[in-house]
Amino acid sequence: MVSTRLFHLHYNTPDVDSLETALADTGIPLARRFGWDDGEFTSLAPDDPIPEAWKLRLETLQTGAVNLTLAPGRQFRFDHLGVVTSAFDAVVSRVRRTDDWSIRDADGRRPFVMTPWGFRVELHPEDGDVPAELGSWDVARLTETRLVVPNDEVQSVRCGLQSVFGGVSGLVVEAGDVDRPTVPSFTVVGDAFSASRTVDVSALTSTDDSAFDADL
Repeated sequence: MVSTRLFHLHYNTPDVDSLETALADTGIPLARRFGWDDGEFTSLAPDDPIPEAWKLRLETLQTGAVNLTLAPGRQFRFDHLGVVTSAFDAVVSRVRRTDDWSIRDADGRRPFVMTPWGFRVELHPEDGDVPAELGSWDVARLTETRLVVPNDEVQSVRCGLQSVFGGVSGLVVEAGDVDRPTVPSFTVVGDAFSASRTVDVSALTSTDDSAFDADL
């Protein structure tokens, strides 16, 4: 049995609405919006009316065990990924023994592993609160998720993820002409889809930062 599985990706984008619509069209619909209503932090269901004073903080999209977060940002940017593991204590122990790695809020609701390469990994035990909110892995799950890193870092990223997490099911590390790690595309499979579906997220998002609300 695979001990560590990818379930979550977080992106910042200047046009949340457009990316949300495009992802919904691929079969990953909006689940919840989070933000401020006249200074009070609250959440909205997909069909809830949006208050006049609403300021979006982030929103989640979900189907099966595929969970995506979109947040406003001045440019499209991958922020972090999230994994579920049956070896939580062992992973935490390996993080703490590995140079240039650290973990934040290990006993909290959303622990984050800080890697040396400029991306974070949200880490959850298989029996934790967040995995309990997911749907079935058989209905939908991430696979062939491309983590593209600078050419000179690819080998160290692959070795580092393997040594700390024991590998991550659904994640493929590739070298590319990039200045920071990014996840430009992923594939979803499961009973919710008649065939595997590859989603090119970078091609779906607006590159025009005029869509970004500076007051957020």
